[in-house]
Amino acid sequence: MSDSIAVIHHMARAGGTLVARCIGAMQGIALLSEIHPFANGGRANPLAQARDWLGIDVQAEAKASGLDDLNWLQAVELIHRSVRSRGDQLVVRDWSHLDFTGVPWVTEPRYKLTTAEVLASSFDLNQAAIVRHPVTQWESLRRQPEIEDKLDVRRFLKGYRAFAELAADIGFVRFEEFTLNPASNLQTLCGLLKINYDPAFESRWKDFTSVTNNAAGKGGSMESRTTVIESRQHSVSVELAKALAACADFVPSLELLGYQESPEAS
Repeated sequence: MSDSIAVIHHMARAGGTLVARCIGAMQGIALLSEIHPFANGGRANPLAQARDWLGIDVQAEAKASGLDDLNWLQAVELIHRSVRSRGDQLVVRDWSHLDFTGVPWVTEPRYKLTTAEVLASSFDLNQAAIVRHPVTQWESLRRQPEIEDKLDVRRFLKGYRAFAELAADIGFVRFEEFTLNPASNLQTLCGLLKINYDPAFESRWKDFTSVTNNAAGKGGSMESRTTVIESRQHSVSVELAKALAACADFVPSLELLGYQESPEAS
């Protein structure tokens, strides 16, 4: 049987950075943050993250294994091996934005969990998803400098529904509920991911900063700097409400994830 690996998925502006900080702050967890087979440069490079955040010299591991030019999967395999040798558990935070929204890095998203597909050739996967009400998520996403004016609500909801269908299959936690009861919902996530829950995260997560937030631009987002676990609501204009109601993917997405039409009602 293959080794198992924990993979957490979420769309951009779904609260994933905040949840990842809580997971990464737990004792015995090594986090790779927002990595994806199609993105191997900069902070999204698992080799760079392993070196800078986990203290793992993967290049040395590669040479010892007779590998001179690592591909993405081989890099994750060697990182996993090193993490396991320490007695820790590796968690991969997938950069799911590339598969379900894409803008501005991908023109045509695949609407599939690419990272999971690639990892499944070498690992047994323990997966979980983080979701957020589409209205609140859209209001937050469309304000991001790299997203603004490059994405319309119909394309966003197409990706949202595709992600919701997969999240309903693998298991998910709603970000709104996580902010109300972080400990209980983090235990749920740990159960889905089959990693050890550490209640001490509550005193350590504020100081954990080894995370990325690519979709928010170079400066990161409030999630990567905040010291408060909360879900911010956004007012919905009449025009936006009409645009959402006109999209065929809106109501089915709500039903898949157990949301009401109004974020406040949820």
